[in-house]
Amino acid sequence: MDKVGKACAQDEERPIRFTRAKARALRGIPPPPSRPSSKNEQKNMSRANSKRAAASGDQTSVVVPALGQNKRRAVLTDVTNICAESHDKCTDASKFRAKGVYRKKSTKRASGVTSELSSTQENVRAKLVEDLSTIRMVESNDTISERVMPGTKPSMQDSVKSEEFQSSSKNDVEVISEKPGTSNSLDIVDIDSELKDPQIWSSYASDMYNNIRVTELKMKPLTNYMEKLQTDINPSMRGILVDWLVEVSEEYKLVPDALYLTVNLIDRYLSTKFIQKQRLQLLGVTSMLIASKYEEMCPPRVEEFCFITDNTYTKEEVLKMEREVLNVIHFQLSVPTIKTFLRRFIQAAQSSYKAPCVELEFLANYLAELALVEYSFFQFLPSLVAASAVFLARWTLNDSEHPWNPTLEHYTNYKASELKTVVLELQDLQLNSKGCPLNAVRDKYKLQKFNCVANLSPKPVQSLFEAQV
Repeated sequence: MDKVGKACAQDEERPIRFTRAKARALRGIPPPPSRPSSKNEQKNMSRANSKRAAASGDQTSVVVPALGQNKRRAVLTDVTNICAESHDKCTDASKFRAKGVYRKKSTKRASGVTSELSSTQENVRAKLVEDLSTIRMVESNDTISERVMPGTKPSMQDSVKSEEFQSSSKNDVEVISEKPGTSNSLDIVDIDSELKDPQIWSSYASDMYNNIRVTELKMKPLTNYMEKLQTDINPSMRGILVDWLVEVSEEYKLVPDALYLTVNLIDRYLSTKFIQKQRLQLLGVTSMLIASKYEEMCPPRVEEFCFITDNTYTKEEVLKMEREVLNVIHFQLSVPTIKTFLRRFIQAAQSSYKAPCVELEFLANYLAELALVEYSFFQFLPSLVAASAVFLARWTLNDSEHPWNPTLEHYTNYKASELKTVVLELQDLQLNSKGCPLNAVRDKYKLQKFNCVANLSPKPVQSLFEAQV
């Protein structure tokens, strides 16, 4: 008996060890006494509690799910509980819940808990609807007019401001939502309606070109840099350089965009940095190297550009100049050029023909490349030069009718009277009335692959603008 008594005393003094598994099993059971007298009493107590829970059913207890299911449900319910509890304290939580949070319904919850949760959810939803309605009313009142203090009448100045705001916002919406071909005029042809190729992005073409028109104004370089900044070079040196680069682009079979971007980089650098005439050719080949890397799939190597200059410059000098040019232009290579607008305007001009006219495209490109060589055309916007090239090309090919129509006016945003100065300058270049000795562009477009469009000469175009009212 003494041994038994000592064993019982030792059992009473030994602390009971609670594991995580026991804690999860006893989660829905009332807490046990602080220290049971023996192990047998502890087992009896757990059995009694389990029988009591089974007898009551789902009315008073929560069925404990499996371990994996409990973890998954805890992750999902944590998000909803946070949103529900912090709705009154934090407005961001209500907005987050309004947008929609994925919530997985638990099928093993007790009816009392689910009814409680559903009632809280209904209260939160009702409150959320009220908040959203008030927010919308406040936003609409703020956007329509300014706030007026109670007891005071709005002044005439306030009413004028609200009317101006409404009219300006209406105009902005109309400009943004304006699409080609939506004009009331039946003479305007929608040039994007028949293009079904998804790679052409015809549905975005109008918005893209509206954005490009803004960009060409922001990226316009200094138009008189020869007079203000460059003292060691002159416009004729620049013309010789560009004329030689036309031959280089033909030698390496570069895409036309590379040539236009090359000239753009040269002018942007010269309008910012002073350069000596000994390094002018280095600037030209470096600009063409950068443009080739940007536009070509397989650009020529640096050694080839050194070779084309008869090894006047080393590879290290070209790479050093490349870093300098990129830093001067702030690595902004995506700029609109004459070629960017020429594609769009030629497409609009082709809409008046029953079949595509290849000569129109060749002739417009020929006139645009003639403008690249001349420094005087640098003062005009690229879109204006492109529209003038299309105007003169249409007149050269067909002088029986006026070359401008509502479709071209719609897509170029230029009236015929606005093209007068540039068209007359282009016609002088086409006829070579000044006797320019630079013939790289002329020799290029005298080839048969361009239908010898350089041999065409137009009738005087001055009469077209005199007839304009």
